[in-house]
Amino acid sequence: MDLLRVEGLKAGYKGLNVLWDVGLAVKKNSIVSIIGSNGSGKTTLLNAIMGLIDVTEGNVIFKGMRINDLKPQERIGLGLSFVPSERELFPQMTVEDNLILGAYTPRARKHMKKSLKEIYDFFPVLGERSKQLAGTMSGGEQQMLAIGRALMSRPELLILDELSTGLAPAITVKIYRKLEGLSERMTVLLAEQNIHQAFMVSDYIYVLENGRIVASGKPDELSESTLIKSAYLGVKA
Repeated sequence: MDLLRVEGLKAGYKGLNVLWDVGLAVKKNSIVSIIGSNGSGKTTLLNAIMGLIDVTEGNVIFKGMRINDLKPQERIGLGLSFVPSERELFPQMTVEDNLILGAYTPRARKHMKKSLKEIYDFFPVLGERSKQLAGTMSGGEQQMLAIGRALMSRPELLILDELSTGLAPAITVKIYRKLEGLSERMTVLLAEQNIHQAFMVSDYIYVLENGRIVASGKPDELSESTLIKSAYLGVKA
């Protein structure tokens, strides 16, 4: 079953299209990646799905419902959650206070204590540093905090933009290993430049170039593509 579908999407900024006829499907309890170079439109696509920019054509369908006209906070209430590449934490607030801010929907507030415990179990370092100011944490710890805050809304679909940006490779691997465990209880959609990491964890991959989907498939299928080998995996055709 498709938890999320995007159909014939056109979107952009200030009247200029960045995305052209983009379509994708995300099945429940899967990890789906959107890969592509800088400027390919990955962030624009995620922003359109979350309602952060207007869609000029096409549909965003979540759990069978067209959500084009819903505000971002309404989409979060339905079960989407978003971790932007900039993380957008509150550096002068504690780890725990940042996490609590993620539980602002009525459903999430009811489960706040349970959610905090689950996140501290999932990312033990956040529990150890719950009273520490977010701005004093390392980049990897801040990324865990950003993910934890998104999880506080108890989403069905967790959307992540450029998870590995600014992180050391070892930290990136650690966080991706955590993500693999998440797909047992929720669905993950991520945009990523770290192609090798995306291939390791994803059930399905879409390749975005110049605002268009140019290829898609399971990782083992795409890894055999001459185009993908030469353009994304650094393998000479």
